[in-house]
Amino acid sequence: MDGGKKLDQFFDLLQQRIDQKKAFQQTFGDFGKLDKALASYMLQPTFTTTILKSAPQIDENTFSSRTLSVAETETELGGFYLWNHNLPAARVQVEQALKDDPKLGLAHENMGFLDFTDGNSAEAAKEFAQAFALDDTRFLSLYYKTMLSPQATSNAVDDMNAFGASLGKVLQINPDFAPAYVQLARLALRENDLASALAVARKAEELEPSRAGYHLLTGQILRRMGKGADAAVSAKFVADRWYGPDHDEAVELWNSVPAEQTPAGESISEMLPKDTKTVEGTVQSINCADRDQEWAFVLNHGGQTLAFHRKGNF
Repeated sequence: MDGGKKLDQFFDLLQQRIDQKKAFQQTFGDFGKLDKALASYMLQPTFTTTILKSAPQIDENTFSSRTLSVAETETELGGFYLWNHNLPAARVQVEQALKDDPKLGLAHENMGFLDFTDGNSAEAAKEFAQAFALDDTRFLSLYYKTMLSPQATSNAVDDMNAFGASLGKVLQINPDFAPAYVQLARLALRENDLASALAVARKAEELEPSRAGYHLLTGQILRRMGKGADAAVSAKFVADRWYGPDHDEAVELWNSVPAEQTPAGESISEMLPKDTKTVEGTVQSINCADRDQEWAFVLNHGGQTLAFHRKGNF
């Protein structure tokens, strides 16, 4: 297996949408020979999982380290609680950190996420702006500041240019931040620059292949470019690997492609529970508060207002 490299090669070929059997044979060789080798391996009394080669010499004096200030320690603890969804504990730590050091960029970023989680977008935007002003390496702050700005939804040329420029700055700081590529793809779609939209959507797909939505975005762009056959491949790729809304969105994409452009003999269908009713319409409002009774999704269906409320966890 070459220390796992062959398995990586196999997965890379699958991500390139190479047929699974062809990818297997290209990477590992003949099925029969590998089957015999696997059987022989399984008969061994012990198994080698991996071999770690230690460095010939480790000098702890070469490690760089520094002592965190009290405010930095509080900020890191706040971030730990934040990303583990213990929001009350996170707020206590972050608020104390800002009292101890109001010029700590990460503390403002963490406070921005707390405000954002509470639904206070205006305050969150201010915190993200402050975080980036204090520390211009905080790409998440710049990204969220940009996405919460009016430029994110404006169709004015100057605003769209400024929006794209801000996303470009995010990627200068972190070239591997896939969500920024997704937003650039959507911006290019609004500008009807389909070739650019496809290029950056492919980049996001490459960086985070585990995101079904990224593959579907690529498929939607391909469909708009008139490449229905390629769009159908994207839809089938997602439908074969994901369930729930991702699967059903793949079905929707597949059904939007002319039948003569879909692979011959292939089909995909929605995975709906028994007696499910499907309703289409225009979204009027969404309320995603924490408490069950405040969660609501309001749809306009043929002039009729339908309000949906959560029952249970979802």
